[in-house]
Amino acid sequence: MSKILVTGATGFIGKNLVHRLLAEGHYVRALVRNCERAKKLLGNGNIEYVVGDITDKKSLEHICDGIDVVYHLAAIMGHDLPSPVAFEKFRKVNTNGTRIIAESCLGKGIDKFIYVSSTAAMGLLRNGTVNEETPCQPYTPYQVSKYEGELIVKELTEKSGLPGVILRPSMVYGVGFKGDFVTIARVIKIGVFPKIGFGKNLSPALYIDDVIDCMSKAKNHSAVGQTYIISSPESYELERVVRIIASALHVNVRMIFVPTCVAVFGAWILERVLILLGKKPVVTARNIVSAATDRVFDVSKAQRELGFQPRVPIEQGLTMTVNYFQAQGYV
Repeated sequence: MSKILVTGATGFIGKNLVHRLLAEGHYVRALVRNCERAKKLLGNGNIEYVVGDITDKKSLEHICDGIDVVYHLAAIMGHDLPSPVAFEKFRKVNTNGTRIIAESCLGKGIDKFIYVSSTAAMGLLRNGTVNEETPCQPYTPYQVSKYEGELIVKELTEKSGLPGVILRPSMVYGVGFKGDFVTIARVIKIGVFPKIGFGKNLSPALYIDDVIDCMSKAKNHSAVGQTYIISSPESYELERVVRIIASALHVNVRMIFVPTCVAVFGAWILERVLILLGKKPVVTARNIVSAATDRVFDVSKAQRELGFQPRVPIEQGLTMTVNYFQAQGYV
C-alpha cells in the first residue's frame, strides 16, 4: 500500500483516479477546497481530506509529509482569449500553483511526482502526427499556463531532484463528465449538426477508464524526467463521432456543411461583439481553427514504457456516456 496525495481530487479525472487508487488498496490524501462537497463525491474510505489552496504556500508546508506518490491535477480551465488579466488568472493557479506544490515535495522523500498536464500545452497543432518531441506552441492563457507548469516540473526534476513525470492526456470523455458533451448531444438530438469544412478532420477521444489505467501505471514505472502523451491511438472523423452519438440517441442526424472560413469569420465577429459587451466568448475563432485541424498523436512511447493499452472502443464509450446522461435527464 502506498500513501498518495491527489490535488484536484474532485475534478472529473481526479475523482475517478481517487476511486481507482482506493480500489487498489492505497491510502489517499486529497487536497480539496470544500471538505463536505469532496466527501459527497469521494466517500469516507481510506482517505484523508486536507483543506488547502495550491496558491497559498504556507497552507501546503506539510501536505507531502509521509507521502510516497503525488498526482498533481488541480488547475483551472477555460478558453479565455489572451489578455493581461487572463494570463494572470491562469498563471496564479496553473503555473505558480504547480511550483508551490512541487517545491513542497522537495526533501520529503517522495518516490514520484506526477504532473497531469494536457496536450493543450502543445498549442495549436498543425496537420500530421505529433509526439512528445514536437515543439510546443501554446497560445491561450490556459495553454501557456499548463506548458509553464511543465517547464517548472522539468526544472525541479533536473536541478532539485524532484522525481517528476509529466502526463499529457488529450480529449477525455466518459460517464460523469458533462463538459461540452451534453451540449453536443442536445444539438444532435435536434437532428442537425454543423460540419466545419468537410467533417473529415481527425480528433482523439479517450474514455476515462483508459486514462485512469495509464495514470495508475505511471506511479509504478521507474521513469523520471519523462513526458508521455496519453491519447487514443486512433483519431476519429467528426462525422463518425456524431453518428455514433446519434445512434445511441436513436435519432437521424443531418450534417450541415459550413465552410471553415465562414465559421472562423463568424466566430471572430461574435468574439468582438461579446468583448465589447464585457462578456466572455463561448466559442472563439481560434477554437474553430483548432476544431478544423487534424489532431493525431503518437502514443507509442506510453505504450512501450508505461504499458498503456486503451480497452474501451469509441462506440462503446460514447454509447455508455449517452446512456448515462439520458438516465440523468440531461439529454
